[in-house]
Amino acid sequence: MSKPKHDILRIRVDAQGYDASGAYWGAGPDVFIATSKDGSDESTVRARNVTEARAKVAAEMARRPGQPTAAEREPIGGNAPRKTRYEIEWLNPVDSQRITIRITHARDYLARRGGAAPSARGTDHLEVESIKPARAPLPITETGYRSHVMAPLELMNAGGPVTFVTAWIEQEAKGKAWSKAATAKQQGDLFSWADAQGEVGNRKKPAKPQHIDGKASQRPRQKRDPA
Repeated sequence: MSKPKHDILRIRVDAQGYDASGAYWGAGPDVFIATSKDGSDESTVRARNVTEARAKVAAEMARRPGQPTAAEREPIGGNAPRKTRYEIEWLNPVDSQRITIRITHARDYLARRGGAAPSARGTDHLEVESIKPARAPLPITETGYRSHVMAPLELMNAGGPVTFVTAWIEQEAKGKAWSKAATAKQQGDLFSWADAQGEVGNRKKPAKPQHIDGKASQRPRQKRDPA
């Protein structure tokens, strides 16, 4: 199976570590961001030219979870060396709603330097977000967005980002808290609809003018006393 090709964007950095827009990346060579055609895979490296950047991107792609980089990690403006995005579909057992969820896995999000042990060199970051419907509540988050950090080896042993997040959501969905909250929300929506319909039905129609001898009655004018 051939590896997906990546488009490479070069961001030129000045001697103080800033790019043309004023964003700070840290002093060092230019920044290169390689993104797959479908946007599911992204790698950020620093290099002196495109050839060196492609070699570093290939090395990052080949690096196993939890394996330290061969060289000291260079600053890349707070970015992760590699981001991988996945989409899954989850069926809410309470109301049978299908929710599309995006999982973003940032490797070595919080990287440690120096003589740290390989297993402690970095912490992976997971972002879980409902995208269809946008920000729909999930068993692991009421807002439809959840940020979670964990050790790379722990994530690998859990089966990777998709397996870990899917199992996490399914486990929380079995709990009484989610079932109660989801049911209450569903009932709340129904009650809100019923209340709205009741308000519409109870609105009073404007009173019709009274008629006397076929003519609309008018309020008699008050006579003013002459001054």
